[in-house]
Amino acid sequence: MREVKVGGRSVAVTHIKTEPTEYGDIQRYRVDVSGFDSPTRIAILRTDSTVDARVLAAVVDSELLLGYDGSEESGLLRDPALREWRDEHRDEIKELLQQLHREADALPPEPMTEGERILLRAFDMEGSLDDA
Repeated sequence: MREVKVGGRSVAVTHIKTEPTEYGDIQRYRVDVSGFDSPTRIAILRTDSTVDARVLAAVVDSELLLGYDGSEESGLLRDPALREWRDEHRDEIKELLQQLHREADALPPEPMTEGERILLRAFDMEGSLDDA
């Protein structure tokens, strides 16, 4: 579990489980924002289950900032009070996202998944596999 603070709240991300697939492991995480009772889950195709800056950036970007329809129906933003909090603290949340991206950029590259290898082959970009 890893927690970040923003706008007077903590955003906690906890790894729940790993689901092996033919394309690679899918990591499932639970996301909670303190003071709100609207947890959600996010799935990411990656081999490592660690809650690192990459995972946190994906959570902040997809569940707090983008505000896509699915998030308002079943994600964190289904809570109108959380949406209001997000709108009031949008600049702080964007700063946190930039910080997480900088932290993620400093991490070693992630291993390529089988799904990514299949896509590279499908688009005839196998030379890119040498970098993986």
